[in-house]
Formats: sequence, structure tokens, C-alpha cells
Amino acid sequence: MKNFTIYYIILIITLLPVTLLSDGSAGEEATYESRRIVDMPTAGVIPKGTFEVNALLMQSGGMMVEFAASPFENFMIGASFGGSNIIGISTPVFQAFPGLQIKYRVLDETKTLPAFALGVNTQGLGLYKDSLERYQTLSPGIYLSSSKSFKWPVGLVFVHAGINYSLEPKIDDRSINFYFGAEQTIYKRISIATEFNVNLEDNSSVMDSKGLLNFQVKWAASEDLTVALMFRDAFANFKASNSLVRFVGFEYISRF
Repeated sequence: MKNFTIYYIILIITLLPVTLLSDGSAGEEATYESRRIVDMPTAGVIPKGTFEVNALLMQSGGMMVEFAASPFENFMIGASFGGSNIIGISTPVFQAFPGLQIKYRVLDETKTLPAFALGVNTQGLGLYKDSLERYQTLSPGIYLSSSKSFKWPVGLVFVHAGINYSLEPKIDDRSINFYFGAEQTIYKRISIATEFNVNLEDNSSVMDSKGLLNFQVKWAASEDLTVALMFRDAFANFKASNSLVRFVGFEYISRF
């Protein structure tokens, strides 16, 4: 925990000089929509003609990098790859196949209706177990997500919900899953989010199917860069850990 605290302090000091240019995807002045609550997808997409690069630093020297682009309005496509022990002295263990992402927003948000998006995302998160050919957290798989924003005296709040069907478990173990969450802006450049993944389909040697509660703090460090601190599994349902799992995320968005 001490090492993670030191890394966070160094990160903040390094990025502090560029905060005056902030837009990113956090805070009331965000340029871009959130595409995930914490782990699970929202109805948000990046604008047509832009691309994004996401990187996650995970436990046990793990790393995941994702590239996505939006060639058409309300549509994005991408690929990702990662593994564990990438940072450090141990032998890296990579996922068997790249993750794929396709997302299309079928309905934009109105004053009375939320936005809806259909998508497929085969990228799981956390430690990758080569023997099980899966990540600690199952991928969303096929999903339908919805998002609605509201303005109130303390800023903007975004409410998200979705239904998904992961393609990772064996066919007999698969089931429909649900998730929901919310994101609250804090002044111009910061957002906090919480997410509950009901996690119905996952009762294995990796975790118990008792739900996955995650939290996130996002900071728009510059016009294109957003930094996230993620605190995952507040209920300690991962069988390999007994405390909050901590990730650091970086998101860069720009035009072609």
C-alpha cells in the first residue's frame, strides 16, 4: 500500500503543471463522455473522427492497453491486449487472444429519455490466469447500456445501467448479468464514480458470485489526458485478495 501511495503522489506532482488546460472526460467542463462507469460500459462514445488510447496498470505488474477509434457517428471499434507480470522480474503471462470492442449508440439522450448503446467487449480485467484462460473479472461480452445525465446544485450526475452476457465462461455456466452505477462531477476537472456489478454468472475458483462493488476517481489532467484511480472489489469477493484492488488508468483522446 505504501508503494502505491508514493506512485500516486509522484503522478500528481508530475501532471500538476498541465491542469490549467484540462478538459478530458472528467468534471463539469469535460469534453468527452465516459465510456465506462468503472469496469462496465456506459452509453457514451467518443466523437466521430477521434481515437482513444487507454492503459491500465494493475496488480502483480499487470498492464492492459486498448486502442479504439470512431470512424462514424455514434460508433466505435477497438482492440486491447494485456497480461500480468509485465512490470517486474517475473515471466510475463499474456492473455490468449486480443480483446475486441464494438459499440454503437442506437439512441441519443433527450430531456426525458436516456441514451442507449449496444456493444460487444471481450476484454476482461485484473490478473490473467493462463490455466483458466480468463481474467479475474469477466469481460462484459454482449451488452445493452443506458445513461442519463442530471444537473443539480453540486454539479452533474450521470446515472448508468446495463445488462450483459459474458462469452468467457463455459456455455453451461453462462447467464445474463446486470450492473448499475453513477458518476458525480466535482467542480471542473474531477469526477467520482461507483459501480455495482451483480456478477451473476461468475462463481468459480476466481471469485464468488456475490457482486462486485467498484469506485473510481478521475482527473482531467490536460485537454486530451485523463487519469483515473480505481478501487475495485470493496466486498472482497476475489478469492486471491482480501483488500481493495487498486488500478491506475490513463486515457488519451485525440483526432485522426
